[in-house]
Amino acid sequence: MCTYNGAKYLPEQLDSILLQDYPLYEIIVQDDGSTDGTWEILEDYAQKEPLIKVFRNEGNHGINGNFFSALKRATGDYIAISDQDDIWEKGKISKQVDFIGDNLMCGGFSKPFSSDGFPVKWDSRKPCLHLLRLSFLSEIPGHVQLFRRELLDYLPSEDAYPYLYDWQLQFMASAAEQLAFADEVLVNFRRHAGAATASVPVSNQGKEGLQTFFFLVKNYQTLHAYAAQRFAIVKDFICHLQRRNTIFNSQSAGQALKMADLYISSGFISYIKLTFFCLKHHTKLYHAPTKWWKSILRAAYFPLYSLNYYRGIVK
Repeated sequence: MCTYNGAKYLPEQLDSILLQDYPLYEIIVQDDGSTDGTWEILEDYAQKEPLIKVFRNEGNHGINGNFFSALKRATGDYIAISDQDDIWEKGKISKQVDFIGDNLMCGGFSKPFSSDGFPVKWDSRKPCLHLLRLSFLSEIPGHVQLFRRELLDYLPSEDAYPYLYDWQLQFMASAAEQLAFADEVLVNFRRHAGAATASVPVSNQGKEGLQTFFFLVKNYQTLHAYAAQRFAIVKDFICHLQRRNTIFNSQSAGQALKMADLYISSGFISYIKLTFFCLKHHTKLYHAPTKWWKSILRAAYFPLYSLNYYRGIVK
């Protein structure tokens, strides 16, 4: 667990971890310079619970720096990541250890709830975890990831890639085709305005969908340039993994490299090639399964719609 000014919710989360029905080996908590009493709470818990080991950063390391350095402190065979403000289900760890099998990582559902009126939306459909999908965005939040410690051996240096730690970890597991999913709610995911990842749910249905289409057409050049930069990084990441271990020379990794090349390219011919690629792999692009005819129609639209994932770069 990494903490930063989380005193308001921290005790409830620590208690839910201590109540797990799986015998925990250690609980590592690393604070990133909190000023609200978080450190005092951690010291109090560490004095009472021998499992808890607390560390305090000198200066502010940020989200990635804090988590990557904390993860390296872990000595157990399996590592689970926790946010400071959620509430774990009692059987979270035991269920994930059962589900992971021979895989590198196991995810599961985290169900959002609001404690301050912040809007929430829960999608109960099982997500698509193919590498093509994960090339665009994260599907398994860090707070519901459990993985084998060996996964850390394949990580590049902390600042090699500009994307969040949890995306990098699940991307590696998917590239090795060793990413499992426990089809159960494991974490109660607290949403509040002060959370580092706070974002208001959006809809792309009806009128909103039409507005999205015109927005994408209007801003195509800007968004495509950003997507090309992202996929250049994705391509480099995959190549890095393949140099580290042959387990990443998977079919899905080859498909992701092909897609990356198509996004990096520009021009009408490349766009048409990308459209045919999306049509061919239409079942691997969306969050959850849908009817075959709808999946094909969406795949034809995907080269344009996928740029909507990066709409935040347009002011």
